[in-house]
Amino acid sequence: MSQRRKTEWFLPVAAFLGVIGFGVGVIATAAYDSPGPIGGAPTSAAGTEGAQIVEVELGDLFIKPVQLQAEAGSVRFQVTNNGQTEHNFAIETLGRTEMIPPGDVATLEVPSIEPGTYNFLCEVPGHADSGMKGTLVVGKSSGEPGTDPAGHGMSAKEMALQDAEVTASFPAETKGVGGVELEPDIVDGVKVFELTADEIKWEVSPGEFKEAWAYNGMVPGPQIRVELGDRVRIVLHNKLAEPTTIHFHGMTVPADMDGVPGISQDAVLPGESFSYEFTIRNTGSNMYHSHFGAQKQVPMGLLGAMIVPDPDDPQVDQDVTMVLNDGPLGFTLNGKGFPATAPIVVDQGDTFRIRYMNEGLLIHPMHLHGIPQKVVAMDGHILPTPYLEDTVLVAPSQRVDVIVKATELGIWAFHCHVLSHAESETGMFGMVTAVIVQ
Repeated sequence: MSQRRKTEWFLPVAAFLGVIGFGVGVIATAAYDSPGPIGGAPTSAAGTEGAQIVEVELGDLFIKPVQLQAEAGSVRFQVTNNGQTEHNFAIETLGRTEMIPPGDVATLEVPSIEPGTYNFLCEVPGHADSGMKGTLVVGKSSGEPGTDPAGHGMSAKEMALQDAEVTASFPAETKGVGGVELEPDIVDGVKVFELTADEIKWEVSPGEFKEAWAYNGMVPGPQIRVELGDRVRIVLHNKLAEPTTIHFHGMTVPADMDGVPGISQDAVLPGESFSYEFTIRNTGSNMYHSHFGAQKQVPMGLLGAMIVPDPDDPQVDQDVTMVLNDGPLGFTLNGKGFPATAPIVVDQGDTFRIRYMNEGLLIHPMHLHGIPQKVVAMDGHILPTPYLEDTVLVAPSQRVDVIVKATELGIWAFHCHVLSHAESETGMFGMVTAVIVQ
């Protein structure tokens, strides 16, 4: 992007985003750094006279709300498991429930809680890393107007200023850019792509570095663009400390190139390499990702886009790939969380395509303020009847392609509308960016 073009929208962006808002209540993101062992025996549901009641919902890989609030003193946590598997609910230093069967309710009673912030999670292995964690904020009771009821020690004015400060830094600079298109080597007419899986430190948002597993040192991995009929060879080099493979999600490939250990191939061990070779037989917005320990390896960053243009694709002025992810790296768009996400900058009248790809474990309904989105393809297949949507639902593993006509001048918020993925009482974060029509 030219410096002139960036300057035109950068100066007013903070002021504009500061007033549009999302109209949400007090919510917050769960911290993705593991809170560690909680300890203590399961706490029984013995009665506590006059206790505050805090309701908690457990589901498959979520806890709602992700930030609980209470006043100091006696608290009764009413925990409902609406998932399909057993979960429990544990709060550091305060206690835990027994395992709760699907559809059941358990009570965790704590006779006395001091003011402070406490981590909570489901203790089933892997569930916390997949999103089943959050924080309990306990504050002193105060009826003073204008104070922060969550116990952050901020007045209403201070909360507004902090929110404005975060927004004013958008788009913030961070190290590393994901999804850079990978140029192949041509060997005897075959397009050869080299992918190296390794552990890296990835700056998700300003100053926030997280351990990531990445292809070629970036999250998402390099974008692979090929044409229908191409012969390709994708060479995986494994520098991880555990086995891995690559599955080409949505691609029509021979069975022995499908990347599933124990079914299509042996797992690629640390220090080893494996070559996937096949002819491109189908078009569309497709993905590649690990298929070994995928619940861990994919959210950690072993994922990327594989795009095959269709001859019948509509002509657009800009083609944008947006990889959605959630897990240990937080809630991210193309590997970054707000305010480090990249805006989409277009001229009024331009048409642009967004290729949504959900590599996460959760559903993400993507909402663009001010301009409708026309859904034109689903899972790599062109729809015979496109349709308009205000909020486009993208399920895990799903790809949805939309066309947007930039008719409305301005800076338009663009975010996941599961609001705990996008905004807290201290500002926007995670799956938020903007479309800038100039």
